[in-house]
Amino acid sequence: MLVAAVLATSAAGACGGGGEQTSPPASSTTTTPPYLPAVIDPPKTASPVTVQQVVDVRTVRLSDGAELKVRGLAAPDACWADAAGMFARTMLLEKSVEATPEGSLRLADGTDYAVLAVELGMVRNDAADDPAMKEAEEKASARKLGRWGPPCVQPNTAAPVTSRPGGTTTAPPAPKPVTGCSVEYRVTNTWPGGFRTDVTIRNTGTTDVTGWTLVWKFPSGQTVSEMWNATPKQSGPEVSATAMPYNQAIARGESVLMGFTGSGSGGNSTPGAFSLNGFSCTRA
Repeated sequence: MLVAAVLATSAAGACGGGGEQTSPPASSTTTTPPYLPAVIDPPKTASPVTVQQVVDVRTVRLSDGAELKVRGLAAPDACWADAAGMFARTMLLEKSVEATPEGSLRLADGTDYAVLAVELGMVRNDAADDPAMKEAEEKASARKLGRWGPPCVQPNTAAPVTSRPGGTTTAPPAPKPVTGCSVEYRVTNTWPGGFRTDVTIRNTGTTDVTGWTLVWKFPSGQTVSEMWNATPKQSGPEVSATAMPYNQAIARGESVLMGFTGSGSGGNSTPGAFSLNGFSCTRA
């Protein structure tokens, strides 16, 4: 009887009677999505942009069709508009530039065009909250450069044209030879194969200079690429820079600023001597 009971209990368990039936775990199939590498866009490189047209000293049209009014520059003064436009064409026309989203314009060497234009007195600053522009204008005003000098601001030493009875006029006397001058030659920026230089010519003599040509020789094979506030001429190492129509006069004790960009692979040594209209100048 005991054996029969045990067998009955075992059979019941096998058949699930009275006990909880355990189901085998359901097989789950996990599908892994295929690996898709992230698509990374190549870095965006700005296409070369050149200045196709100079409207005035602060407005240009670019090769991509955009017209840009350079941030921070005021409208050109009527007394200096032609000179400022000539400066802008020299520096920008057909040149590669970078136009920033803020409205600035950078030259190929990284120079901020607006700061340069204000520093040379080509135009007034219109960005009162910009320290660099404010400093540039203060320098130009102190040195009476560009629109801060003649003809916008007449010097007290200017010789007037006098009238004689009968309606005839007497022109000012012919300019006298240079009696004294000094030259400050300052490299303001360099990059591989190139440089930018400011040249300040001061009349230290006893007479006004009306019409001038500055001459020097490069010692390291440099060449002038572009020049502003003067017309360049180069023959071998010798360079001459002749006054523009708007900056012919250098009154006694006053100065003019000109500058240029240059190139060279043999170093950039400073010229050792300068002459103004044939007169040997001292180095400032």
